[in-house]
Amino acid sequence: MNNLETKLASPPATGNVYVANWYNSSVAVYSPGGTSKLRTITAGVSYPNALGINKSGSLFVGNYGAPSGSLTSSITVYSPGNSQPGRTIVQGVVGPYAIAFDASGKLYVANYGGPSVTVYGGGSNTPVLTITQGVRSPEALAFDKNANVYVANWSNSTVTAYAPGKGKPSKKINTQVFRPNALAIDAAQRLYVANNAANTVTIYKPGHGTSPSKIAKGIRKPIALVSTSSGELYVLNYANNTVSIYSEQTLELERTISSGIACPTAMARSSSGLLYVANSCPSGVSIYSASGSKPMRTLSKGLDGPDAIAIAP
Repeated sequence: MNNLETKLASPPATGNVYVANWYNSSVAVYSPGGTSKLRTITAGVSYPNALGINKSGSLFVGNYGAPSGSLTSSITVYSPGNSQPGRTIVQGVVGPYAIAFDASGKLYVANYGGPSVTVYGGGSNTPVLTITQGVRSPEALAFDKNANVYVANWSNSTVTAYAPGKGKPSKKINTQVFRPNALAIDAAQRLYVANNAANTVTIYKPGHGTSPSKIAKGIRKPIALVSTSSGELYVLNYANNTVSIYSEQTLELERTISSGIACPTAMARSSSGLLYVANSCPSGVSIYSASGSKPMRTLSKGLDGPDAIAIAP
């Protein structure tokens, strides 16, 4: 998709849910499972479309900025429980599409408008590294166990990999990659790539960029991936309004969720197994139990064009 008073909620809790809303420039905050709304963050938020939460529980909001006129993008950072940004990162941020953290806590931002990936040390507003080589309209980021970062490049249909601290790609994957817009890496270090233009997810063995396995059944315009600790792959499909769930071992389709999904935009899964799906028509978030196929709860109040979800660790 393309009040200056500090407001404190109850102490931050593991599993709190954050939902970015594009049209009303806000982030809604809910208790685990969406059982209650804690607060709405508006200060410093401008057309948000990326969220991230670091290990200490601080919220990072990727603000694309007003889509008309001169693009003014930023990352605003909120300490746990706060609705007022503690700092704002502007340098190097141009149309942020994805936010991720490596194991050491460094912040990575995929800048669609750069095009670039900018890397920031803990607490810093200045990039320690700007990656541009091989980066074209980046839409997603993922890390392997060795802290290599993988970048999904939409406009040139590649996935590029970079070693820690390096700006030159160590690997370029383009075999069966067609408009990639989501990535995941499983416990066995296999790379999953959602190919929006091919209606597939391709799977690459560790260290390999060719001869991928492929999932096609049930996939229509995939836009998000989640690899679970229990060995399942969740795929959010825009064109057929579903979440399709596969065994990572066999790559067979296990089940499909369609109830409560309409024009989906984002997906997240909590450590307890709750599944959250953001929908844009109408605006809302559907919440499913670990094995459920129908929403146990739907959030809608105050949501307007939800396009990103994050869950506190």
